[in-house]
Amino acid sequence: MKSDADKPPTPPASILNSNTHLLQSHQEDIPREPPTRQSFSTELPRERSHTITIGGEQDDDTEILEAVPHDKQIFLEYVQLNAWVPSAAPVGSSFIPGLPAISIPAPLKFWQKKPEPDAAPATPQSRQILYNIQGCCRPGEVLAFMGPSGSGKTSLLSIIGARAQSAMKRSGDCLFNGQPLTKKLKRQIGYVMQDDLFYESLTVWETLDYAAALRLPQHMSKQAKQKRVQMVITALGLEACKNTIIGGFFMKGISGGERKRASIGHEMLINPSVMLLDEPTSGLDSTSAMHLLQLLKKLSLSGRAIVTTIHQPSSRLFLQLDKLLLLSKGHALYYGPAQSCDDWFDRLGYKLPYRVNVADFILDLSSADVSREDRGGEESRMHLIACSENYQAHHPQDGYDPENTTAELAALRGSFRSHSKSRGKADQNQNQMNKGDLIDSAASLPGPRGKGDSTDSSSADRDVETGHVSAPNEAAAANTAAQAQEPGHVWGASYTAQLSILFRRSVRSRRNATLSFQDFALFLVIGVLAGLFWLQKCGNDTVGAAQNTLGLLFVEALFLSFRQMFVALFTFPDEYKMLLKERASGMYRLSAFYFARLASDLPLDFAIPTIFLIIVYFMGHLRYSAAAFFANYFTVILIMLVAQSYGLFLGTVVMNPKTAQTLAAIIMIVFMLTGGYFTRNIAVWISWFKYLSFIFYGYGLLAHIEFKDRQLYLCTTPNANPGAVQTFSDPPDPQNNPNCYPVPNTSEALGLPQQVNTHVWTPINACALVGMLILIRLFTYMALRHKTSQL
Repeated sequence: MKSDADKPPTPPASILNSNTHLLQSHQEDIPREPPTRQSFSTELPRERSHTITIGGEQDDDTEILEAVPHDKQIFLEYVQLNAWVPSAAPVGSSFIPGLPAISIPAPLKFWQKKPEPDAAPATPQSRQILYNIQGCCRPGEVLAFMGPSGSGKTSLLSIIGARAQSAMKRSGDCLFNGQPLTKKLKRQIGYVMQDDLFYESLTVWETLDYAAALRLPQHMSKQAKQKRVQMVITALGLEACKNTIIGGFFMKGISGGERKRASIGHEMLINPSVMLLDEPTSGLDSTSAMHLLQLLKKLSLSGRAIVTTIHQPSSRLFLQLDKLLLLSKGHALYYGPAQSCDDWFDRLGYKLPYRVNVADFILDLSSADVSREDRGGEESRMHLIACSENYQAHHPQDGYDPENTTAELAALRGSFRSHSKSRGKADQNQNQMNKGDLIDSAASLPGPRGKGDSTDSSSADRDVETGHVSAPNEAAAANTAAQAQEPGHVWGASYTAQLSILFRRSVRSRRNATLSFQDFALFLVIGVLAGLFWLQKCGNDTVGAAQNTLGLLFVEALFLSFRQMFVALFTFPDEYKMLLKERASGMYRLSAFYFARLASDLPLDFAIPTIFLIIVYFMGHLRYSAAAFFANYFTVILIMLVAQSYGLFLGTVVMNPKTAQTLAAIIMIVFMLTGGYFTRNIAVWISWFKYLSFIFYGYGLLAHIEFKDRQLYLCTTPNANPGAVQTFSDPPDPQNNPNCYPVPNTSEALGLPQQVNTHVWTPINACALVGMLILIRLFTYMALRHKTSQL
């Protein structure tokens, strides 16, 4: 008889369930007695059962943000939304979710009529991605858009938030308290994009602090704004990383989940009445995602309408949702209370399997991965879409009502049963429904239509910015209309405050890029090498020394011009996405951003090139006088700023750094060749190019500073051979050298295109450079404003 200690251990229950055959063979090989209840309780004593709560302790009294006043609450409604996108992206377009992109349309022939911007396209080059989507979200509700990838969740959210791509054509209405979205109402909406856009060099605290300074009202003190920032950081669990930089691909910073929470906090700062979030739980673990949804739920209970897209929620996450819009290839597969979606599909003959997550099941339905014995997966999906769209035609706002829909669901199942049997195999590549069958079936359903629920096809052709649907809260609608027409101040900070904040943020965000060792090393090395090549060769008053001086002056202007132009090409393309995001949120004026961004470059534009200029000037022995040195210094800086202006303009107009570099190289080569150093006698019919060259004016001004009122001597070396050509020399004392002769005209002796001893060209050169600087930067601002005009 074996003792209890000699008995083999009992396999775990998971092994008993998953490996039944292996376990049976194991039991046949090792005979043993099953453990009795007494022996089991002796080996594994059980504790008293306790109530377990998943999710940790939640303090409902914790203050996150103050509640939205009743007159500031917004009722969101979207009516019969349709959207089309090009099958092939147009040249120059940029499809960024949540950001309006600027596309370059194909050129029109003079006999072609320009198409209407909001007309629904009928060309085969367009593809419809949303089909007659409608619904609403009231204050206090959390509405979720669900569906597989490519179902249209992000496109629908971007249309509601007025951040759709310019290449996307859409029709229908998006109403906020019954009114179209205005710029002032737009500043009460928080939009969290799927892609987190931040300045990588700023910390979490700096990012939110600058956003609070720009977006919060002017009447709030600095301490109150910082308190709001701290409150948001605490609510989102960012306390541990608030002093860590955001980071990026080449710079280690906070984690992906922390970036997502910081992006949400960026929008929570303004205490929005409506929050639109594009997949806020992406990149978060299940626990962090649960806490985030609980936070959004708590925010909604304070009078906010929360609309979010969710890709794959867990069962606990799904319980936090109030309403659900399930999309399938642009069609509404279900719309109504989130916790009643299983009842909807059950009544239509698709019962939720036992112990299967509801979210997983409905995503399988929308992906055509669920079939029945009488219907395949795709046929089931089309059948459910038809039922949903016909039912929603009678209930456009609230969707499915599980208490009052028994008769309607019976009519739906009966009307589509014969249609599904005669339909045959569904076409896998056809996404459009048979609208005639849907309208006929909808007309046969019982029940009256609600106000504004007409399915007239003409209403689907209205633009997002037109039309009117009455809001349930007429008082809120009237208040919203009054606010939209109110001429009061709408910016969070004054213009001077915006300039100051944006200037400080721009300097701090580029501290790692501009104050780098590479920049100092570049100017230092090039300056030393140029100083060695022209070491003390420019101080003598001979034609030979003067020719060396002209070469040094040309290099002095050309090196800084080339570098600044090509660096400036990336200025606005690198910040364009951030500019679109912040301008769409109404954070600041475009002119404030533009001037602050240009002003932030000036300290470094003056400081770092100074190293190069000082080294070259004194090692080359240019004119030793304070007036000549500072005149030379500021002239070179002015030339460099004009070259930078060309780079800013090309980068803004093209927005493609590779193309801009090609154009910049062509422009610089032309300006360099016509600048007056390489070519002296250009053909008359093409000589006008030099008047467009900033190098021509800058080079002439530098030559005037160096050679004005300076007597040069032409010195030759006698040759022993009588017929040989004499060479120029550079003796140390040309005034007393018998082989040196004074030059009557310096410009003719050096082949300069301008007279250096007259004052005619000096004001012309200076005014031309200053005029180019102002004019090109003005054109740059106009180009930037044109690209963001739709915001």
